[in-house]
Amino acid sequence: MKFRVIAVLGATIASSLFLNGCFLFTSRDDGEQLKQEVQHLQDRLSKLEEESGASRTELENMISRAQAQVESLDETLSKATRVLARNSADFGAEMESLKNDISESRGAVAEITHELENVKSSVEKTDKKVVEFALAAGLDMPVDESQVPAQAADHFRMIKTSFSNERYGEVRSLAKVYQDRYPKAGNLDELQLIIGQSYSAQKRYAKALGALRRFADLYPKSEFMPEALYEMADSFFNLGDCTDARILVDTLMKRYKTSPFTSKAKKLKSTMDASKSRCTS
Repeated sequence: MKFRVIAVLGATIASSLFLNGCFLFTSRDDGEQLKQEVQHLQDRLSKLEEESGASRTELENMISRAQAQVESLDETLSKATRVLARNSADFGAEMESLKNDISESRGAVAEITHELENVKSSVEKTDKKVVEFALAAGLDMPVDESQVPAQAADHFRMIKTSFSNERYGEVRSLAKVYQDRYPKAGNLDELQLIIGQSYSAQKRYAKALGALRRFADLYPKSEFMPEALYEMADSFFNLGDCTDARILVDTLMKRYKTSPFTSKAKKLKSTMDASKSRCTS
């Protein structure tokens, strides 16, 4: 898939990871590990942006060279026109010289044109690397809709594939396009749940809760409600809010006794009972 490049991504990575829940509730060791991962992401992205910048500089220089050659060719052609307009004894010699100049200029322009195509391709590949890296890091990027399948089923399958491949920013970008294209689709509840889960997978629990609450507001009768309740409880627990997490666990256990997520909720409750020091409420 092709995506539009966003210029400044380094700061975005830092803000996305630091300000959206990564460090809201972690141990000291976990926090240090996450900081190292963030630094690694920033270093890698800086290197990619350097490569992109170098390629762009080369492209700009080549464009300048091409423009100079075209101007030279225009001047030569203009001179040839003036020679043709007058009857001179030196006409033959002058035209022979001009023919050589034109031939050389055309050759230079053709050579630069070929080089430009190669550099342009290199720039596009490097830009794609930057975007691909940002998406792999979980950042939300604008999606090129022309690269998204036209059929709803294929589009939804692409979203699930992106989720399976842990490309969570891509999941949300594709989900936004899906919501815009198919506002009355029958699987928008599942899609909203996936959006919430994509944030949870990145440990952006505050964002996850926002998406999951939207799910609960929009789809209170959804078959995915037990799963959403469990995800919300887990997010609250990871934020240290055991009070709300317990309320959701109890609700899930009472309303959906046969759901497989009720079993997971019981395990979560046991974990909370054994980890009271992690609870701030």
